[in-house]
Amino acid sequence: MDSPERFWHFLGISLFFLLAAIHRWTRSKGIFIAAIWNLSGVILHELAHLSVGILLKAEPDGFSLIPHKTPTGWRLGTVSFRRINAFNAVPVALAPLCLAGTAFIIYRSWSLWFPPTLSSTIGLYATMFILLYNALPSLQDLKIACNWKSMLLYGTTAATVFWLSQQ
Repeated sequence: MDSPERFWHFLGISLFFLLAAIHRWTRSKGIFIAAIWNLSGVILHELAHLSVGILLKAEPDGFSLIPHKTPTGWRLGTVSFRRINAFNAVPVALAPLCLAGTAFIIYRSWSLWFPPTLSSTIGLYATMFILLYNALPSLQDLKIACNWKSMLLYGTTAATVFWLSQQ
């Protein structure tokens, strides 16, 4: 990597942190600003839940990108399902983590798709920000993933696999 490309990556990393600061700032500026700022990420986050829910037959019965107030604050998007069970609750709830895997693939492949220029490097880091910031599960996602039936199913499976691998 030559000197201009290193500088471009430095600018890209700086952009990532600037976007993180703007993200934090928008949270205190009202729901309209927060919803507009987060729209692309909310779409990706909720589509991750929806696609895994469809794949694992959780039967989606609601999808919304319209912010609504809850007792604990605002929810920017939701997907609801009719058939969440011990088997599909964890993958459906943690589906947005796949956005981090997508970010890795895009990061590794970016130079195959775009020439190494300042603008493409800035685009790469902006894309990484959107994917990585929205890959984190929400508190509601964690509550759904950590239900006792799923923990029993997945914990027992993990313990059994570990025990069998030690034999």
